[in-house]
Amino acid sequence: MKMIKRVITVNIVLMMVGSIVFAQNLADAKKAIDAEQYQKAKNNLKALIAAKPADAENYFYLGNVYLKTDYIDSAKTAFNKGVAANGQFALNYVGLGAIALESNNVAAAKANFDKAAPMTSKKDVKPLVYIGRAYIHAPNPDYNQAVQYLEKARSMNDKDAEMHLALGDAYRGLMKNSEAYSEYRTAFDLDKNLVRAKVELGVINKLARAHQESVDEFNSVIATNPNYGPAYRELAETYYLWAQSDQKQYDARINQALQYYEKYMDLTDRSIESRMRHADFLVLAKKYKELEQEAQAMVQLDKANPRIYRYLAYSAYENGNYAASLQAIKDFMSKVDPSRIIGRDYLYLGRAQMQTGAQEEGIANLKKAVSIDSTNAEVVSDIGLTFFKNKKYAEAAEMYKMAANNPRSKTIVYDSFYLGMSYYFDYASKSADKQNPPSKDLLVQADSAFSYVNQRSATTPDPYLYRARIGRLLDDETNPKGLMVPYYEKYVEIILSRENGQSDPRNKKNLNEAYSNLGAYYIKSDKVKAKDYFEKAVALDPTDKFSTDALKALGSK
Repeated sequence: MKMIKRVITVNIVLMMVGSIVFAQNLADAKKAIDAEQYQKAKNNLKALIAAKPADAENYFYLGNVYLKTDYIDSAKTAFNKGVAANGQFALNYVGLGAIALESNNVAAAKANFDKAAPMTSKKDVKPLVYIGRAYIHAPNPDYNQAVQYLEKARSMNDKDAEMHLALGDAYRGLMKNSEAYSEYRTAFDLDKNLVRAKVELGVINKLARAHQESVDEFNSVIATNPNYGPAYRELAETYYLWAQSDQKQYDARINQALQYYEKYMDLTDRSIESRMRHADFLVLAKKYKELEQEAQAMVQLDKANPRIYRYLAYSAYENGNYAASLQAIKDFMSKVDPSRIIGRDYLYLGRAQMQTGAQEEGIANLKKAVSIDSTNAEVVSDIGLTFFKNKKYAEAAEMYKMAANNPRSKTIVYDSFYLGMSYYFDYASKSADKQNPPSKDLLVQADSAFSYVNQRSATTPDPYLYRARIGRLLDDETNPKGLMVPYYEKYVEIILSRENGQSDPRNKKNLNEAYSNLGAYYIKSDKVKAKDYFEKAVALDPTDKFSTDALKALGSK
């Protein structure tokens, strides 16, 4: 009997020890995830699953790591295995819902969330918290929906620090920084080991461009947690933003940023995941040579992850390796779910195609880039200027048309002006071909673009000058209606209203053009006015033979 009791006691002790070791290992895995040591976390979780394949929780955290690091198929597999292991464990349904949000399948996401939400209890609000996080981190975030789930979690357990942390993220997404700050502070007060909450306080300062305060917050984290990698990453990004705001300190702060990022990489074992975060930063800092080297190294380590090909495509293009860029962006698009292709991807695809001879395909993809994300119009405008300078006016017009059709563009007036110039010079350059004369529709489109500039900037003279030239070309040669007249007159009025308006040699030349053309128009209907204009033209340019001859003719009558 004593022997039986002893065996039972030993078994109980062994079970307790095993449970403690297991709990500690899962805690370590969670800690590694928070510290962005994803490879370490994956190794820990795979070991836990091998030891206890029936425990559904381990599958969820493994799937979550895969989701964070962009291995969507692997994440889905892990969550499904978790459901198979225990259909009553809520979090794997949350994971499947998050997967659905990755492809913007909101209905499928909600169906999975509806399975998970009822499993929440006052002691465990994790299902609601992770549903909130799924909406926050989705490709198309729904912060309001996240807040609804998280507020429900608060009503059940307002002492849950993770809930407050997630609420802070949701409010920050809604640009309610005061509420976010309060939630982060509450989260840290509830759990001093939740270092992420203190880091997020610094992020709030970073977003408010309070760079020194942000740096101070991150350094306070490092003072007590010198091996917490995310704090170094945030320091790097803060110094990058600080460099942008002060060009005198730019080089010093960018170098400081890069040093902090190297520290972050060291603390995250330079895994493929941390290297991708590093690549994100290199994109931000426009360090394209370093980015291309990093991307090429990552491709050798992992040929499956599509994001690596995106980095390679972007950097190869910026470094002038257009064929390599085109191949890389095609590889990326062939590997990734179509819902995850963004406007910038089409932008680089279109630019690479145009650089490698596929003009029509390139323009089509640039249009797609702008339709998905209007901010890409700024890059399209730069492409237009390159075409314009190279006297490829039709191509320039295509680019500027895309840019000018973006109502949210900050350069819409500039783009509209160059759109008009592109149409005008396209017509002019093609006019030399007498056998295939260009359509005057080009002039009508040019006039429409210049008209828009006049509406938005009524005192800018050049659009009136070009509208006058267009009017002269569109008018009836045998019986002119004077289409050019009001625009030449307006151009003259604006230039003469400016102090020393005639002192600029270019203005003198254009004024001479306006006076001589106005004189020519009035020569039949108002000889006094015609003579006045010709005299002004000759005063500006005594070598103007046309105006001089016209004055002689008028004087002899």
